[in-house]
Amino acid sequence: MKQYIARRLLLAIVTLIGVSLLIFLIMRAIPGDVAVSILGEGANEQTVAELREHLGLNDPWYMQYGRWVKDMMGGDMGRSLFLANKPVSLLMAEHFPVTLNLSVYTMAIAVILGVTLGMLSGLFHDTWIDYACRVFSVTGLSIPVFWLGLMILLTMVRLFAWTPELVWVSPFESFWRNLQQMFWPAVTLGYFQVAFIARMTRSSILEVLVEEYIRTARAKGLREQIVVLKHALRNVVIPIVTIGSLQFVALLGGVVVTEQVFNLKGWGALLVSGVINHDYPLVQTMIFIFAGLVILANLFTDILYGWLDPRIRYQ
Repeated sequence: MKQYIARRLLLAIVTLIGVSLLIFLIMRAIPGDVAVSILGEGANEQTVAELREHLGLNDPWYMQYGRWVKDMMGGDMGRSLFLANKPVSLLMAEHFPVTLNLSVYTMAIAVILGVTLGMLSGLFHDTWIDYACRVFSVTGLSIPVFWLGLMILLTMVRLFAWTPELVWVSPFESFWRNLQQMFWPAVTLGYFQVAFIARMTRSSILEVLVEEYIRTARAKGLREQIVVLKHALRNVVIPIVTIGSLQFVALLGGVVVTEQVFNLKGWGALLVSGVINHDYPLVQTMIFIFAGLVILANLFTDILYGWLDPRIRYQ
């Protein structure tokens, strides 16, 4: 296992280097000038040129890339070029609780609803229950997240006079107000995730229920609830762990649209602001961290596999 983890970490380093170089070059290829974004369209060319020189944007790309990598290796994530020269680490720390809060609620809704629908669909396969669960879950893939968010927002505002909080409320400050604020954005994101988890659960439960140990458990006279919950569910959980962990990490970087619709100031909103204003250090660092989280999630999932299924061994 130690050798396997060492190989994975070495591969992760190579992957992160490639990601950092790719996003660095892409950001420089996006039309626009960060100096103009900072000074405004009315700034004269001399002032813009002086600012570009001050920010080091006139240096060759490889020198800029080398400085950024050197700073990152030293633990310095850089400073935002647009947001009052604040440290990128501070900006991400300020916005992270909102995205984490939304992601936790989203995954809770997705897992509870997805596993329930998948179990019902698998246990009652080829019946109207199966068809209803599959239609409901797959519909989440067909509806664009931004459209669903807008429809929920308009419906709640018009029919129920719901007015979301303009400023994020921590669950530690007021859990009820936080739940009121985050529930519908979480439903918007969670419904999209339900289809993946439900279909994976349905396929897994259908495979598990025909295994010999399930037939043996039934032959011993165990109740169906015990057979399903105690014997079948443990093996069904394994593929759900894979898709669930990866989706959770994806949510940390993929809540851009939902945060914009519901006016939530999380990592998604921060990333959009950075891209619009050509804030190179901010965008580069955030995407670099997203890539690292995905790699760690994959490694964690593999290790968790071995714990859930003792038959799995890594060499």
